[in-house]
Amino acid sequence: MRVLHLTTAHSDDDIRINVKEAISLAENHYVGLIAPRRSEKLHTSVDYFPLRTAKTRLGRIKLQTEVLRLVKRFGPDVVHFHDPELLFLGLYLRKLGYKVIWDVHEDLPKQMQRKSWIPIVLRKPGAKLVSLIEKRAAPYFSGIITATPSINRNFEGLNKTAIVRNYPKLGEIRDARLATRNPKFIYAGGITTSRGINEIISSIDILSRTHSCELLLAGMFESKDLENRVAEHGSVNNLGWLKRDDLLDVYERCVAGLVVVHPAPNHLEGLPTKMFEYMAAGLPFIASNFPIWQEIVKDYECGILVDPFKPAEIARAMAWILDNPDEARDMGLRGQEAIRTVLNWEAESKTLIEFYRELEEL
Repeated sequence: MRVLHLTTAHSDDDIRINVKEAISLAENHYVGLIAPRRSEKLHTSVDYFPLRTAKTRLGRIKLQTEVLRLVKRFGPDVVHFHDPELLFLGLYLRKLGYKVIWDVHEDLPKQMQRKSWIPIVLRKPGAKLVSLIEKRAAPYFSGIITATPSINRNFEGLNKTAIVRNYPKLGEIRDARLATRNPKFIYAGGITTSRGINEIISSIDILSRTHSCELLLAGMFESKDLENRVAEHGSVNNLGWLKRDDLLDVYERCVAGLVVVHPAPNHLEGLPTKMFEYMAAGLPFIASNFPIWQEIVKDYECGILVDPFKPAEIARAMAWILDNPDEARDMGLRGQEAIRTVLNWEAESKTLIEFYRELEEL
């Protein structure tokens, strides 16, 4: 089949879309990708059609005329789209006769309840409206792929669904250089208040009173004001957005990773990619004490759970990592073994490939 992945919100080197899904499907199908350009060159087996990068949601919506032209130029059997703003374009493509897969990365109704740009009085009504639109649209697609079990529950009984989790690729696992690691902690991902950056900064300030330590930040800030405030703290090193290989190099220099996000509706049942990346790197993690993450820690003994609103508790967990290097090393190695044996993309990709095989038979 000719398969076309489509996104206006994610970049051409997006890990889930390109590095995992598109490349895995390219082993059995001819695959194309329409996405905004960020990388200098894509060294993949995917036929790439670049879009300009739009800085606003309205700008991304305006790109859809160009997207439609490129879709027709590629002539796919299947269109696989990844952004909620492409929902109506997806329905239109379905009407034109294409098979269309909707890949749902996030629980949008839950996300809307915490969006700062939406007035508070409109968040719950907006979430209900979005949920209604999703449920009305879902039956018209050829199938729906979701990133977590909780998202999948939103579409059960409405269409054929499959859960394809964002676990790391086995090829990204490196032998942990545990003996050379420094007292550095890493937070990688979007740097926002809802993802706990204020509490993380407070915890590193507390820890630095008794331990030599450093916090590394790898990601983009939600605002320049937040970035300026974080820069005032001496124990923090802002690395900015990093290329994939550079980020993996940083992991090798650290003793633990942080995922202390707030209990927003879309966080409580999420499976954060960075947590599993830390595990793949042989890093123990310090994470919010959500029930779904408690199961991971219980099963694999690979992390420490904390109250994300209590910097002193986060600091105590960080101090334990530094004071107990042998136990922390074993914790990281158990997490890495879990990735090798169970929680990896190679296992998840089988679900994706089977989903396409069944679609091809329709």
